[in-house]
Amino acid sequence: MVFGRFGFQKTSMEAVAKAAGISRPGLYLLFPNKEALYRATMQGVMERAQREMEARFADDTLSFEDKLVEAFDALMGLYVESQVSRDLGTLLANSGPQLGSMFGDYQNKAQTTITAQIKKHAPPGLLTTRGAAKDVMNLLYAAALTWKSTAATRAEFREQVRRATRLICRSQG
Repeated sequence: MVFGRFGFQKTSMEAVAKAAGISRPGLYLLFPNKEALYRATMQGVMERAQREMEARFADDTLSFEDKLVEAFDALMGLYVESQVSRDLGTLLANSGPQLGSMFGDYQNKAQTTITAQIKKHAPPGLLTTRGAAKDVMNLLYAAALTWKSTAATRAEFREQVRRATRLICRSQG
């Protein structure tokens, strides 16, 4: 992704057209300006991650713990070892005018999905108080955001999510 390498400000329509294998005028036929292209690109990335996360929760061959590990990996893990992950925080922090509320809306949708799936798939005894599913989601989501930025490898990210999930399940189960 050209935006991931250079950020919004330093990415030109020419560079995107070249990477896509089309002419610059052809790119302008698809997107009226760089802001529209960036929004469409980021929306596609976010929607793909959401679909992948939902698919992991729908996989009935996975245990509850594995569903959570796989879901967080689908949502955040692919960014751990890439240049995009190193630049994503800066990219998103500087993208307010281009993205508006899109990233916040995406995070809210992901968190709502995770909370609902925790309620649906949690083992008996895990959710003993009202709001416990949201508490579990908040804890894992906040931790996963940190691990996404600090893990050296995707495998390390997955293992940290797995250990946290086990601790939560063992302490309550």
